[in-house]
Amino acid sequence: MAQLVLAVGSSHGPSIQMSPEDWPKLGEKDTRDPRFSFEALLATAKPGLEQEITPDVQRQRHAASHAALDKLTGIIADAKLDVVIVVSNPHGIAKNLSRPVFGVLRSPTIPVQARGQEFHMPGSPGPNAATAPTDLRDKPGQSELANHLLECLIDDEFDVACIERLADGVALDDAFNFCYEWLLGDADLPLVPFILSRDLPNQATPARCLALGKALRRAIESWPGDSRVGLIASGGLSHQVIDEPLDQAVIQALLTGDETAMGGFSRAQLNRSPGTPEILNWITVAAAMAPATMTLVDYLPCYRSLAGTGHGITFGFWQ
Repeated sequence: MAQLVLAVGSSHGPSIQMSPEDWPKLGEKDTRDPRFSFEALLATAKPGLEQEITPDVQRQRHAASHAALDKLTGIIADAKLDVVIVVSNPHGIAKNLSRPVFGVLRSPTIPVQARGQEFHMPGSPGPNAATAPTDLRDKPGQSELANHLLECLIDDEFDVACIERLADGVALDDAFNFCYEWLLGDADLPLVPFILSRDLPNQATPARCLALGKALRRAIESWPGDSRVGLIASGGLSHQVIDEPLDQAVIQALLTGDETAMGGFSRAQLNRSPGTPEILNWITVAAAMAPATMTLVDYLPCYRSLAGTGHGITFGFWQ
């Protein structure tokens, strides 16, 4: 049977993929973000943030994030994986389309859009957003494993959407494509995207994600053959408003394997900022890897404004 041999967790997003000299542009964009009140955040922001957004600090944290990515890339290469399952959240789903709580893309090939080392498109194309076909290249999926996950999870009483393929001319969402571009190096590993909604109201609870992770492990380990399987939690932790106390509580739970703490985070905590529910990806992967606990590579509170907007960039792994 297949073996689940490694998992990694990695933040993704513009703070990693853009030059630190461009971070002020992200901060300026935050002033117009309709999902939160920048002025209200500014009025209640913790003191001392002017020291967190100096060019030197931003350059140091950007460099540290890339050093952490390099370390994770090496760990993945050393594990000699045959296939990777990426747990993440689509960002660009049109409002008139369905948004499953859980889903699996089972296409044997996956169209992706190449991204340079310093390039990121905020609001990047999701699975239902149009992208010029000439920009796309195919990467391998793993439809046999995807089908196995669907069957096993449904037998385990999880209702999981089956996504046959992406529409013509549509690229894989950057939340998943990030792994191809930044974590897998030159390896052309087959990838199975596991979709976990971060949106309200169709957002799973942390407790449900713990149960999902355990079911994912059972499914992986019942897959016939001797494949070495890896998991990636792509996204998180807190963003677009940094919540350092929440990030530290999540990290501590991951380091100790405290499932009571992982399952106890409230919707109010996870939804203070639009991107923060991506913490659910880490909880799912942590449950799949139990009793192994996470090794933290780095945590970097990458602020980009005096209102405390930014990204709690985090990297870790389980072996």
